[in-house]
Amino acid sequence: MRALMKELKEFIGLCLLALMLAGWGMGDALAGSGFTGSGGGGGGFTGQALVSIEITADKTTLPVNITKQFSQSYMSTFYVTVKQNGNVFPATSISVTVASGLNTGSLFYLDGDKTHQTCTTPAGSTTEVCVDNAYRSLVFEKTSGIVSGHFLAGSTPGAVVLTATTQDPNTKQTVSANLTINVVGGGGGITGGAPAAVTFVMDPTPVYISTNPDGTTPVSQSNIKLFQVFVKDDLGQPINPSSGHTLRVEMLPNRPNGGEWLSTTDAAGNPQEGTSVLADMVGGAATLALHAGTLPGTVVISATADRADNNVDNGIQMAITNYATIPIGTGVISSLTFSGPFADAVLARSNSLNALLTDPTQFLNPKGALWNGIYTRPISVIASDPFGNPPPAGTPITFRLIDSPLDMLQNRYPDQGHGQFAITGYNGDPQEGGWEFFAPNRTIPRVNGDTLNPFVVPNGVSWAIADPLCLLVLQDPEVINPNTSTINSLPSEGRLEYHVGSRVITGRQGNMLIVNEPFNQVSQNVGANVWYTVGCAPHKGNIANFNTVSGSEVSVMTDANGVANTIMNYPASQVGRRFMVVAESNGGKVGAVMTHWYLGNDVGAILTVTAPAQLAQQMPALSVNPWDPLITATLVVASGESINLPVTFQVLDGGVTSNGVLVRTPIPGVSISAEQPVITNPAATAAAAAEAQLAQATAALAAFDAANPGVCDDVADPTDPTKTVKRDPAKCATRTELAAAVDTATTAAVSASALASQYNPTASVVPATLTSGGGGYAYATLMVNDLPPPVGDLAGGSVDFYFSTIGPEVSSEAIKITVTTNPPQ
Repeated sequence: MRALMKELKEFIGLCLLALMLAGWGMGDALAGSGFTGSGGGGGGFTGQALVSIEITADKTTLPVNITKQFSQSYMSTFYVTVKQNGNVFPATSISVTVASGLNTGSLFYLDGDKTHQTCTTPAGSTTEVCVDNAYRSLVFEKTSGIVSGHFLAGSTPGAVVLTATTQDPNTKQTVSANLTINVVGGGGGITGGAPAAVTFVMDPTPVYISTNPDGTTPVSQSNIKLFQVFVKDDLGQPINPSSGHTLRVEMLPNRPNGGEWLSTTDAAGNPQEGTSVLADMVGGAATLALHAGTLPGTVVISATADRADNNVDNGIQMAITNYATIPIGTGVISSLTFSGPFADAVLARSNSLNALLTDPTQFLNPKGALWNGIYTRPISVIASDPFGNPPPAGTPITFRLIDSPLDMLQNRYPDQGHGQFAITGYNGDPQEGGWEFFAPNRTIPRVNGDTLNPFVVPNGVSWAIADPLCLLVLQDPEVINPNTSTINSLPSEGRLEYHVGSRVITGRQGNMLIVNEPFNQVSQNVGANVWYTVGCAPHKGNIANFNTVSGSEVSVMTDANGVANTIMNYPASQVGRRFMVVAESNGGKVGAVMTHWYLGNDVGAILTVTAPAQLAQQMPALSVNPWDPLITATLVVASGESINLPVTFQVLDGGVTSNGVLVRTPIPGVSISAEQPVITNPAATAAAAAEAQLAQATAALAAFDAANPGVCDDVADPTDPTKTVKRDPAKCATRTELAAAVDTATTAAVSASALASQYNPTASVVPATLTSGGGGYAYATLMVNDLPPPVGDLAGGSVDFYFSTIGPEVSSEAIKITVTTNPPQ
């Protein structure tokens, strides 16, 4: 009976155990015990052992890699092992990932597999260079159960956590293990140490005075500047919070002192304001604001931390300080300056013109685009406030252009130069703060019937009158060029007391003009000494007050550097014509004036000869580009004649290719220099050479006689007293030869001198300096007299004339014209 009861207990126990397992689904739990029953479902009871994973490393502490070297000194090798039932298990895939501290280092395979490298072949080499790639995660496939990789420390200290993972093939669950590697700096720390560096972060734009706040002008003008200050330790890491305030930020005394102040909020939420504030690191940075006062200028701000205890509340024992400068502007332009009338022509010997070309497909033209005869020229002006700061980006600038009426009596365009404006003077008198502009009447009549009114100028062809809607342009007299041929050729400085800029004329009463805007109200009345010019339509060119941005037209405005750019357009037929461009801002209170002439394309500009035909036909074709630096032409003339040879020159620009043909534009008003003619007279040269040979022979004879006196004297013959002999027969023979050389040289010198004296060649150019006029033409006369002919082996005479443009606007090749009696080879 006892045996039966025992068997019954064992049976009931097994049944209860089976019921419990079936109810709990504990197949997975029994798998670890080696129990080989059948589980329910994919994650059910299998009776197989669970998979485990572990990760170790040969080094778990590394020094911070401040120079980012790829060295074993900064590297740790890690190992990952996957096991089941205590034995290594060949996992299908193992991954190792930087779970945290990514900026502290990177993972590497270092297995030589090129799929884990970046390979390049340097220029000039046939050897491939491969560099191992850095990864955040490494994945190992079809493993034996043990894999290894490498961790390289970075330049930032800290703790990095590596996580190794694999999947249990039985449970489909992911198993993982972690490893921590510490990258440490000095003293073994991985968190912020003592303050070592204080740095500012702020944008460079200025703030503006509080009396000119944002919203009072067309562009943004904030009077508050936000900035941040960072405090870092020796390793460049943010410092830990201190028991007190970390920073003391203050403005230095040499500031505008117009009521500017600082503000911030510390870590405890306490607001701070004043000329000196205490700040804390919030999120790693202290954020502050500078509030502008009523005066412009520059504010220097200092930020100081205490390296001793990271606390500025208890006194500063070891200051770590840095400084920042913030400009406070007025937001108002006080000066405008043009970049120059021809900056590119001066600096690069070429200007920045563009030629407008039409689409050739519109004309079914197979040779190329057609030039419409219009040049475009970039114009730039730079603006600044009274302290040299740029105005806010987006400040509008207004441009105006005048090129008429030009004077028809003096410096007439185009035949006499670039021209000058007809209505102009140096004795204008603007009414400060008013709308009236006065100019005294002229005292010298220009033509019969001259009214002497400064604003009504009879010019023999038409009447130039300062009427409404004409433009009155004012310039600073101290920068006006007094040369009437280049009058107003320099840009004006724009001093307020001279009201530099322009006004629109709305009326005229005798010798007084009424304008649309009052002149500047300044303390100094400059009197009647302001240089003025009046421009009236029709004008030949134009200047844009709008630029196209993303397909839309917007007003010309300054950029962040205070520079405004626009485009001037003019026809090629007006190249060389005088113009004025005015830039204005601040309601016309500030302006600048630039005067120059309409440039041609001087890249490849040429100086050629068009007459006489004997010279013109020796010039290169106009379609050739570029020409050689020196072009030569020769004219053969008869000897002894007086020649006055009229020569016509022409100055043309570098041209524009239109319809496949190079089209050159004539340039009037270009100065052409004529160098001193170079006369070659072979007869005179031969005479001078003969005289030199005679002098040499005479000197040789004199030197011999001085060293050997009386060698040719007659003396009694020692062998026959009745006869005489030379004192030194050998030396006497030498002297006889030297004397014969003198006789020969004398004969040659007399003959050469007689031939040279028959001719006295002279040469000159009239005028010595030329200026191209209409059509780019300039005229000169080459004067040559009495050139000798060729005689025997002696060449005839010749004269070389050299001509070239003076520049700097136009720099052409040089022309050498040779007038000679030598027949052509």
